[in-house]
Amino acid sequence: MITIEFWYWLILAAILLTLEMFASGVVLMWFGFGAALTGLVLWVFPELSLGWQLLLFGATSILSLFAWRKSRFFRDPPTAQPELNNRLLSHIGKRYVLNEPISQGSGSLRIGDSTWRVRGKDLPAGTQVEVVGVEGIILLVEPV
Repeated sequence: MITIEFWYWLILAAILLTLEMFASGVVLMWFGFGAALTGLVLWVFPELSLGWQLLLFGATSILSLFAWRKSRFFRDPPTAQPELNNRLLSHIGKRYVLNEPISQGSGSLRIGDSTWRVRGKDLPAGTQVEVVGVEGIILLVEPV
């Protein structure tokens, strides 16, 4: 019969938590916590079989990972400026002039020193348009 001491789990936890510092993604940390919890439970109940240890490790790791993903820490905090980090959203409601005609529903316009792809009704170059929405990285426009 294989015997695993509690400190094996604590070493595994230390290794996983150390690896988390070098790998991005915040995933190994939750498995490290699962290993640490399993080690602590094994310290309190040293007669716990290997099967129960593995089940406890797997369950606590997966449950803590899902709990973190559902927690408030995973969501973006509400802000007074929701378009702050999305340049495209800041253009909604603004008016610009097409520097290229919209043909077959696709064209472009110049904003500052950047050229943006636009989608809308077919229009000639030089038409003033208003940005009414965003679809991925494309501005949705309508004639003014």
